Amino acid sequence: MKKIITLLLALGFSSISQAATSASAPVTDDSDTTSSPSKAGKSVVVVATSAGSCTDGTPCEVIKSSAQILSDAVNQNISEKKAVSMIQNSIVPQIDFTIMTRLAMGAQWKQATPDQQTQIVGLFKQMLVYSYTNALSKLKGAQVSISSSTISGEKQNKAVVNSSLKMPNNGDSNNQPINVEYDLAKIGSTWKIYDVKIEKVSIVTTYRTQFGDEIQKDGINGLIAQLQTKVNNLKGNK
Repeated sequence: MKKIITLLLALGFSSISQAATSASAPVTDDSDTTSSPSKAGKSVVVVATSAGSCTDGTPCEVIKSSAQILSDAVNQNISEKKAVSMIQNSIVPQIDFTIMTRLAMGAQWKQATPDQQTQIVGLFKQMLVYSYTNALSKLKGAQVSISSSTISGEKQNKAVVNSSLKMPNNGDSNNQPINVEYDLAKIGSTWKIYDVKIEKVSIVTTYRTQFGDEIQKDGINGLIAQLQTKVNNLKGNK
């Protein structure tokens, strides 16, 4: 389970978009045949998409741009502090943490007071940001391919972007691409990520189980305390 969560966070919302050691890793569509992830001395992140599908303002572009931001973070070999700042300034705005937290808590969301809800959203955000930052070093040499993007709903305000992630081989003959699905909602005029699924395992569902167990054991305040402890521990690992 820990491995799945790490991959979810790493993929970046993209939950997982990957990186390189060159000054600027290429983000390409499938019509670009000039970029190679296997050039000697480089670990390159390639994001392949259907030609013309990732235009500005589309769900696909949200995922693609997240990949580029993560790539830049790794390529520049920046400090942990700067990595956190980059994620907070560039990745966090692409995620709706309120929707994500509400879905993760399920029916128990309404048990929390508005102040408790605000605390939980803030701590959940911090936990994911620091977990995400800690995962950056594991992303070198990975490849992300965006295969499809579908918009649905009566108001055309829901979207699913399907992709695959392939980590560096490292001698593993069973290194198969991992299927990654991003769920987005249109908030106003902006598409925001609210869930990520790796091989059909949802980050929201995963945390719903954890949150539910903690609330049943120690109540809403117990969940807040647990999240604060996790945030403190993640900060201490830096």
